[in-house]
Amino acid sequence: MANASKHIWVQIDFEETKAFRSALFDAIPMRQCSRSEYDGEPLTEKELEQLQDAGHGDGVSVLLMTDAAQKDLVTDCVAKGNEAQFADPAWAHELKSWIRFSGKEAVRSGDGLYGPVMGNPDVPRWLGLLAMKGTFSAKNQNKKDHRHIQSSSAIAVIYSETDDIPHWIEAGRCYQRLALQAAALGLRAAFINQPVEVVKLRPEFAQAIGIGNRRPDLIVRIGHGPEMPRSLRRSVEDVLG
Repeated sequence: MANASKHIWVQIDFEETKAFRSALFDAIPMRQCSRSEYDGEPLTEKELEQLQDAGHGDGVSVLLMTDAAQKDLVTDCVAKGNEAQFADPAWAHELKSWIRFSGKEAVRSGDGLYGPVMGNPDVPRWLGLLAMKGTFSAKNQNKKDHRHIQSSSAIAVIYSETDDIPHWIEAGRCYQRLALQAAALGLRAAFINQPVEVVKLRPEFAQAIGIGNRRPDLIVRIGHGPEMPRSLRRSVEDVLG
């Protein structure tokens, strides 16, 4: 007997209400993933409380790690993730195909990861690919991620009580609020997700940071840093048309 397809339905109810303008709404144009080194200055207790509140949701919590030992632990787990990902040819191919090395290339595609957002120069694609041949390695990425993690004021881990679709959605909503709260406070944020992108490392990372069998969904580093160039994005009409 063939297995029947399994459909999972999520019901979303809307209701009429009045518009409410908040600090998080005003932070929408400022929010970005800032892939740069931060200044390492500690966050205030009030800032940490605001970030904690913003990252909390229904069955989803946020763990904020700020001391040196915790940063070292995250650095080690990220390094394991880099080793696994750089050893995967499919992952490497996808990453290279997503990078837009020059402004002209970014404008032409309207999407992708624009090189200067990572601190790289604006160069033709052929030159960017040539440069990557000499620098594209887990070893070099580990050095960069070490600097980025150690320069951060806090590492936030958003984690769920249950591994299912409603909690995945809720985790995404919690991240958006966390990132907007950081932007509203004048802070920068960027993903450092390798320990949760590599499936076999996810439970190991969960145990290491003390959340047991809960599911770590997203890892975000937060701190004071410079505004970076922004990647281009296609319009909604281009994507859905």
